[in-house]
Amino acid sequence: MYILLTKKRVAVILAVMVLGLILAGQFLSAGANQIDLSTNEKRVQYINTLGIKLQSDDFTQKQVVIPQTFNKVYNNYNDLQLKAGFNLKNYCGKQVTIFTYNIDSQTVVNLITFNEKLIGGDVASLKIDGQMTALKEIENGKRTF
Repeated sequence: MYILLTKKRVAVILAVMVLGLILAGQFLSAGANQIDLSTNEKRVQYINTLGIKLQSDDFTQKQVVIPQTFNKVYNNYNDLQLKAGFNLKNYCGKQVTIFTYNIDSQTVVNLITFNEKLIGGDVASLKIDGQMTALKEIENGKRTF
C-alpha cells in the first residue's frame, strides 16, 4: 500500500511534528506533576490511566531540544499544554524525549519527558484535517475529536 504525499499532507505531518516538539517542552515544565515514565511499562500504565487503549506497547522515541524562543506554532502548542497543567517554557534550551504510541491507525499519543518525568503530551489525529487534544482533557478514553 502506497500513500501519496501531497504538499498539504506534508504540511500537516510537519505541523504535527512541530506540535509534538512543543508538547515535549510543555511536559518539561510541569515540575509539580513528577510522573515517573522511566520504563515502557510505566508509560503504558500512565496512558491506561487516561482511559486510552493502545494497539500495542510498541513505541517510537525521539530527542528534541525545546527552543529558547517560541514561534507562533510553539506558543499555540504551549497553550494546549497549559490547559493540562504543563508549561514547556520551563524547558527552553533543554533536550527532551518524546515517546509516541499508536492508539489506532489514525491516532497517536505523545508523551514528552525530561529526566524521565512527564512534562507534557497530547493525543493527535494523523488525518489531514486532524486535531490535537491535551492529555488531561481526555477522560475515560473520550476525546474531543
